Amino acid sequence: MDVSKAKNVVVVLLVAFNIFLLVNNFIFHNSQSVSRETLENTRIILAQRGVVLECEIPSEPGGNNRFVYIKSELDREAVAGKLLGENYEVTGDGSQFYDSNGKIVFSDMDRFIYTAVTTALTQGPVGLKEAEEAALRFMKEKVLLDGKYVLDQATENDDGSWTLDYIETYSDTLLFDNCFSITVSGGTVSRLEYQKHQFKGFSNESIEQFEAYQALLAYFREDNDIVITSIDSGYKLEEPSMEEVESVELLPVWRVKIKGRTEPIYISSHDM
Repeated sequence: MDVSKAKNVVVVLLVAFNIFLLVNNFIFHNSQSVSRETLENTRIILAQRGVVLECEIPSEPGGNNRFVYIKSELDREAVAGKLLGENYEVTGDGSQFYDSNGKIVFSDMDRFIYTAVTTALTQGPVGLKEAEEAALRFMKEKVLLDGKYVLDQATENDDGSWTLDYIETYSDTLLFDNCFSITVSGGTVSRLEYQKHQFKGFSNESIEQFEAYQALLAYFREDNDIVITSIDSGYKLEEPSMEEVESVELLPVWRVKIKGRTEPIYISSHDM
């Protein structure tokens, strides 16, 4: 066999091998996803129960592992220094820090609310893009953007300000307890609500996959009159505080937002 024929054989073998890998990846992906028929049947059943969907039912399962949070506490003096500067005062119980420009109130070991002193706006109302830029610029300048965050919700208030809700992501997974809500007025941050838990990451223990359609059918059993606007998978603490424990392993949950309600529903495999 001459050299040119040998090269052709190698090329054919490489193409065939790549096709084999592509087909196998496609088969594996389909095996991990719920069929369209199942999702459509779920939508029909939910409609019969008075549940209207304004979003798609995720076809991919939730997390495959538990997620480990560890006990932690925000450094209050460090936070005060970032937001207020050096010349601040502290209340006797150490829960409030303030100066002439603003105030910080710590409601727990890992959360606080910062409020800036109201001043005359230097510019008029801004659009969503400008509000996002101002919010993220503020968080970076104050060195509070620890981790990767995604915009979860944006609300334009009656006064023209914007309230933007961000959630931390870890390996493309939402950590619903690590979040901040920031209000931008005329390009300036007027309020920040922040909470942050430290974590180890995913445990080595694999768990049974928990599908979104299973969560919906298990939770919404009775007659309802609701409209679901979004469905997301992530991790959520059952108790808001970790003061009594050193660490906790969480199961993945499905977060369901319902039109007209301020708080979402979190559905875990315990609700099955």
